[in-house]
Amino acid sequence: MSKNDINKIRQILDYRGRNDLSELLSQSESKIQLSSSFGSKLYSILSTFEIYSPIECTEKLRKLSKVEHNLILSAIKEVYPVRDSSPEIFDIEYYISSSMESNDIGLKNSFWPNIHSEIIGVSQKLFNDGYYAEAVFSAFKEVNIRIKNIVKNKTGEELDGKSLMLKAFRLKNPIIKLNDCLTETERNIQEGYMHLFAGSIQGIRNPKAHDNIKLDENRAVHFLYLASLLMYKIDESIP
Repeated sequence: MSKNDINKIRQILDYRGRNDLSELLSQSESKIQLSSSFGSKLYSILSTFEIYSPIECTEKLRKLSKVEHNLILSAIKEVYPVRDSSPEIFDIEYYISSSMESNDIGLKNSFWPNIHSEIIGVSQKLFNDGYYAEAVFSAFKEVNIRIKNIVKNKTGEELDGKSLMLKAFRLKNPIIKLNDCLTETERNIQEGYMHLFAGSIQGIRNPKAHDNIKLDENRAVHFLYLASLLMYKIDESIP
């Protein structure tokens, strides 16, 4: 089976802005199954493009919409244009690879479905390319930007970093309310997340912005989960 064809197909999908489809193929291999029928060109053979992936990816591929399926098929046809005496790809079949157990998918694929979409947008490609510290910095920068915009829209003030977080989530008249702050528990949650937001920006984003800090894959995942949690808490805030 071939990995080279899959890499070419992924490049086309990435170029067309379908990084999500490209990611589904990141652990895949392929082969061409020739039929006994001739195609539209001289001695071309009607063929099926078979994609072998881990079970989780195969299940997702099989559930793709017709439009998404055709986008992958279109990319395959770019790699295998119709020519004389060549395979003529007319369809795709998705199979579970016997050589790829589900636990071989790796961190690069397994945790992203749990991450907030705005963090995926700024961090996924950096992370998957091995730029772990840059992926984390981009994630917390995005958290900072989102809160900065909320505060500016509501107050006209333009703050940044730790001071921004302390003002946005302050216990008295918070700009971003995570709850009604009526009970002691609610006030503890508001104040606790204020410190969590401020500490994350001060302790994670700021050092990366000023120093050449290296992170390994596992620690980067921990930080991305934290940035994602903060984004989801903003989503849950009271208007």
